[in-house]
Amino acid sequence: MKVGVITYDIPHLKTQQLLSALVLDQELEISLYVIPFRSRTTRNVLFSHRPNMATGGYPKEVASARQISILTIPDVRDIEDDADVYVLGGAGLLPGEFVTRATVINVHPGLIPTVRGLDAFKWAIHDDLPLGVSMHVLDAEVDLGRHLKSVPTPIYVNDTLGTLARRHYENEITLLANFRRFLEHPAAPLSDLEERAPRKRMPKDTEKAMVRAFPQYVARHCLT
Repeated sequence: MKVGVITYDIPHLKTQQLLSALVLDQELEISLYVIPFRSRTTRNVLFSHRPNMATGGYPKEVASARQISILTIPDVRDIEDDADVYVLGGAGLLPGEFVTRATVINVHPGLIPTVRGLDAFKWAIHDDLPLGVSMHVLDAEVDLGRHLKSVPTPIYVNDTLGTLARRHYENEITLLANFRRFLEHPAAPLSDLEERAPRKRMPKDTEKAMVRAFPQYVARHCLT
């Protein structure tokens, strides 16, 4: 299977971890598609629920060390239909004209179709919803598309926001690295999850409420 990993041309931890896992699958022919990174306004948040992506290596260097072919692309719309499937390492919203002609796989850090949009980890806690990650094929809708697999994130009674966020992120990486298994044998979404609208970034006042609610969230959802 030919797989293209799409990512930014900046140091990126998730891409480093993903490539390191994918090269273990001898049946994959991997190519790296590197797109320009457009800087964003730095957000002041109470709690960063994802590791600092800048602590990773440069994707081109990571790929070169693993004998992975590298293509520098000015825009994802310039990607030819060279791969059987594309996997998102790091990228913003992709244009509809690309996701409708290509099979693009993403792992969203929320349980689809209930926890959609940005800051999914924080919104799940704030809204007292189950925590987990979902793999799907991108389409024009935000965090919907063809569902492949959802995996709950285990919560333990002694969890802090930091330990739970790290486990949640690792759940995301593990699922994405195993995309081929679930692309070939997709699973139904988890039961009893109603469809909700996607959320935007969590405002700071709401984030304060989320932090205050965290101990009660753990008490209700932890494994016993």
